[in-house]
Parts: sequence; C-alpha cells; structure tokens
Amino acid sequence: MPVNSTLLRRAAKSPTLRKLAVVVLIVLAYQVWLSVQAGGKAGPGVGAERDARGRFSVDVRLGFAPERYHILQLQKHGRIAGTDGHVVHLRGVAPAGVDALAREYWIKELEAPKGSAR
Repeated sequence: MPVNSTLLRRAAKSPTLRKLAVVVLIVLAYQVWLSVQAGGKAGPGVGAERDARGRFSVDVRLGFAPERYHILQLQKHGRIAGTDGHVVHLRGVAPAGVDALAREYWIKELEAPKGSAR
C-alpha cells in the first residue's frame, strides 16, 4: 500500500489536480442546485390531461418577456402555441420535457393551461 498512498499524496499536492477538483465540485454543486430548485416549478395539474401519445399542454411562465433564444429552447420540448406577455404556451410536451424545462434556471413556473380549449 505504500505505492498507492504515495501516489495519492503526490496527487493531492499537485496544483493542477486541485484546481480540477475545485472545478468539478463547482459543476456538481450547480447541478445539485438546478435539481433542487426544479422541484417546486411544476404546478398542480401539469400533465393531467394527456393525449393518445401521452403528451400534454404546459404554460411556461417566465419572469420576463421571452426572446428568440428562449423560444428556440422551448421548441426543443414542444410546439409553441403562442405567448401572452411573460407566458409561453407549449403543446405536445412529454413528461421528460417537463423535467428538462423545470431544470432551466430562467423558467419561473410550469402551469397547466387555463381552460380546456387549448
């Protein structure tokens, strides 16, 4: 075991490996933060009314008016049916899409659409 402990000691003293470890820890902490804050974004009733393919409509509430970047990112998860101020209406969203949307830090809330006409 002396060979392994010597190798570990040398690795711990290496400034490059320490910097790499700090970067890895920062990335892991950011991913944990995204997962924790995603937990409360999906409101009640999201995904309750599914179509034959198991997809549903979601209203995505932002804290700002959506720009081209945000619309393009949202299109990865469903079809854009329009916007109302700070809300983007998505259709045909899969359950995995809701999870991915909830992890976006710039999305404030995911809601079930108001009314069944959408």
